[in-house]
Amino acid sequence: MNTPAIRSRDIDTFDRYEALARLTALDRTYGMVEFDLDGRMVSVNLLFCRMFGYAPDALVGQSHLLLLPPELHAEYGRFWQGVLKGEIHSGEFRRVMHDGGTLWIHATYMPITDEAGALLGVIKLAHDITSEVLAKQRVEQQSQLFDIVVAAHQSFLLDRNLASACDTVFERLLSVSQSTYGFIGIVQYEEGLPSLYIPSISNVSWDEATHAWYEQQRQNRGGLIFSKLDNLFGHVVTHNTLVCCNDLPSHPASRGVSPRGHPRLDSFLGIPIRHKGEAIGMIALANRPCGFDETLVTQLEPLTTALGTLIHARNLEDERSRMEWVLRFNAEHDFLTKLPNRSSFFTQANVLLDHIQRHPAEGEACCLVLIDIDFFKQINDEHGHLAGDAVLEELARLLMQAVRSQDLVARFGGEEFIMLLRGTTLEEARAIMERIRQLVEQHSFLYQQQTITVTISLGLTPYQMSYRCMDDWLLCVDQRLYEAKRRGRNRIA
Repeated sequence: MNTPAIRSRDIDTFDRYEALARLTALDRTYGMVEFDLDGRMVSVNLLFCRMFGYAPDALVGQSHLLLLPPELHAEYGRFWQGVLKGEIHSGEFRRVMHDGGTLWIHATYMPITDEAGALLGVIKLAHDITSEVLAKQRVEQQSQLFDIVVAAHQSFLLDRNLASACDTVFERLLSVSQSTYGFIGIVQYEEGLPSLYIPSISNVSWDEATHAWYEQQRQNRGGLIFSKLDNLFGHVVTHNTLVCCNDLPSHPASRGVSPRGHPRLDSFLGIPIRHKGEAIGMIALANRPCGFDETLVTQLEPLTTALGTLIHARNLEDERSRMEWVLRFNAEHDFLTKLPNRSSFFTQANVLLDHIQRHPAEGEACCLVLIDIDFFKQINDEHGHLAGDAVLEELARLLMQAVRSQDLVARFGGEEFIMLLRGTTLEEARAIMERIRQLVEQHSFLYQQQTITVTISLGLTPYQMSYRCMDDWLLCVDQRLYEAKRRGRNRIA
């Protein structure tokens, strides 16, 4: 490159051919640009123009700031003053190409002086190292993502809490992916319909009301529930497909507007989290300054695989817990009425009786009630056993609605029910039971459009300190029930 500053120097003292050979070699190897003292480009070579995507005449006369990212403009003055002091600056620099893309260069800024040492200008030699820098960044990102995967596993193994594991990695995921918004979602089914449970979500740009609503949802439900999936988010899991879009309005699943309180989305990446090919969750990222691409998707594969494993493990544990709960419930409850069964009632009643006997000073008044459906065999004979089952189910519902949460109600066997009323005197219990008796007598028990008249007989007795065990108490209340039947049924004794 034959620049004005070089021409101004007396190169006759050098071997002319050797100097030209060196200059030619530099011109072919490096992008070269000469700046005046104000930082304007006065000469550029073709390699420099190709690196930045400009024609030569588009650069000559322009300020050096044209090639700098806006966020570096504030620091440029101090840098240029150092160059003008005769300092040689060399290092890696991030620059902006003509199309707005990022260019990484290794550059050396060298002052040009005359024989007297006066500064004439600045020569810059630049070499494109974008591919090397991006490769280094990918290695660093992979290392950071590996750390995130390890952190997710460690957090989950610590307390088996999937939401906590997602929280552990979420902010680091946003940082590594250079995204300003995102969430981790887990597919759930409510009444057979899919929804997204969101344990971790960014709250950038949320308004105060939306943020308060989110915190309430997180406290009550452990996170948000997205039940409407006819949108860009839902498309990822309902279609089990990757969505990588830097022009949201162009995507057929886009609704065009962000949900209320959420930031405006300019770019979006939705990656399904799969287990054995089935979408069981998703990672959603949005608003990456340089947009999303397949490179990031590939980098995130280990994390999506790890999250798929954790979600599946959590689902297995939840299913096992659910089955254990079902087995325990079935063992402790009557299959037909869903009330506690005789065994469960005695387990709970014995705990209460033991407490009363250990703390007699508290003097808690309790009453035991035994209930029998009058002429239940006749109902079965006239209407069938399915009608009898319907009567048992409906009576159980009425009894549950009529008592308090601290009271015990159970199916005792056959057509008999038992109730233990806590903190209730004999007079109070008699009034409660009379209301229930009248309620049952006046209630229409329907089966296949037939009305069945039902009445009940009740035996009632308060707890006495002379009872050594539940059997003593039960024997007394059983005698009261027999007395109610003997006196004509549909009454309390």
